[in-house]
Amino acid sequence: MPLVPKRPQRANTQNVMNLLQATAALALLVASASCSSEAPAAAEETSAMPESLWAAAPMSGAVDVLQAKRSPSGEVVVVKGQLQDFGDLATFRLVDNSLAPCTDQCPEPWDFCCEDPTDVAAATINVEFLEGDFPAPWGLKGAHGLDHLTAVCVKGTLHTDAAGNARLSATSIATL
Repeated sequence: MPLVPKRPQRANTQNVMNLLQATAALALLVASASCSSEAPAAAEETSAMPESLWAAAPMSGAVDVLQAKRSPSGEVVVVKGQLQDFGDLATFRLVDNSLAPCTDQCPEPWDFCCEDPTDVAAATINVEFLEGDFPAPWGLKGAHGLDHLTAVCVKGTLHTDAAGNARLSATSIATL
């Protein structure tokens, strides 16, 4: 007896219609969720930096990044410099004012591409606003006009590891 291939079964028209309706409903749901002009209230609450961290005026006694990095770990310092880049959370890198932005040579002047990377690293300090032991969940870019290369002063506790990497646990910030 020769083997004859089975004829494929036709899909039930009702099943196909149900599948198409479910797909259309899912697509409509996704489209309406992604086009919403309003952000959820919870996101708004966690995205704003608390006003209590903003100083009304620059803090006195501010020193450049290079000088601050020579302070002992654990010391409270006020550091001044220019914002290099922002993290997703309440973090940014602050660069010493002795480095000039590379406005003519770099697509992003704040990356200081015309400077030796070793010099940039030596003149940079990581700044973080903490909630407990971790960076706070809000971003800083745009808050009070903060952007790349904005001149600021930041007060906080300096932490330096054995390799010489420095970070500042910040408690307040002001624009210069």
